[in-house]
Amino acid sequence: MNLPSPAHPTVLSPIDPNERSEWLDAVRGFALLGILLTNIVAFSGYAFLGPASQAQLPWSAADGVLNYLEHALIEAKFYSLFSFLFGLGFAVQLRRAEARGGDFKAVFRRRMGWLLAFGLSHAIFVWFGDILNFYALLGFALLLFRRLSARALLAWAIFFLTAPIWLYAGYLVFAMAAHAAPASAPETSAGVQAIIDAYAHGGYPDVVHSNAMIYVFAWIRRIYRFQLLRIFGMFLLGAWAGKIGLPRARDALRPMLKRWLWMGLAMGLPLNLAFAAIGGNDALVPASMKGLLSIALGSVGIPLLSLGYAAAFALYWRKLRGSNHLFVASGRMALTHYLSQSVVCVLLFYGIGFGWFQKTSVATSLLIATAVYLSLAWLCRAWLKRYPQGPMETLWRRLSYGPARRVPSTQAAPRAPDAVL
Repeated sequence: MNLPSPAHPTVLSPIDPNERSEWLDAVRGFALLGILLTNIVAFSGYAFLGPASQAQLPWSAADGVLNYLEHALIEAKFYSLFSFLFGLGFAVQLRRAEARGGDFKAVFRRRMGWLLAFGLSHAIFVWFGDILNFYALLGFALLLFRRLSARALLAWAIFFLTAPIWLYAGYLVFAMAAHAAPASAPETSAGVQAIIDAYAHGGYPDVVHSNAMIYVFAWIRRIYRFQLLRIFGMFLLGAWAGKIGLPRARDALRPMLKRWLWMGLAMGLPLNLAFAAIGGNDALVPASMKGLLSIALGSVGIPLLSLGYAAAFALYWRKLRGSNHLFVASGRMALTHYLSQSVVCVLLFYGIGFGWFQKTSVATSLLIATAVYLSLAWLCRAWLKRYPQGPMETLWRRLSYGPARRVPSTQAAPRAPDAVL
């Protein structure tokens, strides 16, 4: 059914806090925990150490097991989950804009433009491992799919999620036919060592310079690991979920959520255990049949386990009692929380702060990450008792929509807990 055109153009506004869905905020907060647990080995410098140096760190006896569990249960699962939520939020915003007759494309482009600016600033001035710039760039591409049906969105999502298998297989066949020796993972060069030394012992200008240098490598790494395709596939999967009404019809879709949960446990978990057992993403270079198996296991297993995590939270998150408030607060201030993770961890580990770089084992780093997350979650909860949004969320909103307009209480929109951004 076509909606009548409004007599005057409708100005889109940011989603009111009363329109938000708490369970989606809780899932987003949970994803932020997983993202920090993934990133902590890079923040701490552990990922840059060789095996001999890693073994000499305090509390390193359990690092082998913890590394395996991290690869199997955490790595790539939580940025995939966050990507799913991003696509879901896109669908919610699109539906909301169409109902009000506003110019969704213009507003969304402004949002992505500012998100790109935040991400680039974060990558250069704080931490090189930023993910926001990738989300922003792929967000622009998401606009091309906004008119597709739910079935078409699902088909394209499956295409992008499985594309790494066919691309890697094609490269492997080409390399074998050309009798070319597959490229090996590069050894640590003098340039990379200089970057590591800057993080461990340098001043802030050294950190900024090193971030700019390693940022290019971060792009290359995400490309050859097919991370961009996986992110975009999860965007489309989230948009499909929004199209079929997941945010506002969670109870009606409980049977589907239970299927997601069991698929995550029965299929996603075993596939990810196997993925980690053969080396995970590290098996991709040099190109080999082992790498092809790894990319196949990851391309299928990672989305399934990510959806299993989302379904588990959607179905059972209220049973977490007090802790769910911390997840909700973190999810509601996701941008502020994510950027704050980097600031705190850089100050803890880099030479410009406490200087713990390359001095903590995986076990110690995970404990630190958990403490950082809980501290930030508590601060988010305290902040939201006084303000409706986090500081970065407020800045992003004002840059995207203009100054907030005060709405009289008698005209406040009724609660419709289906928005996720």
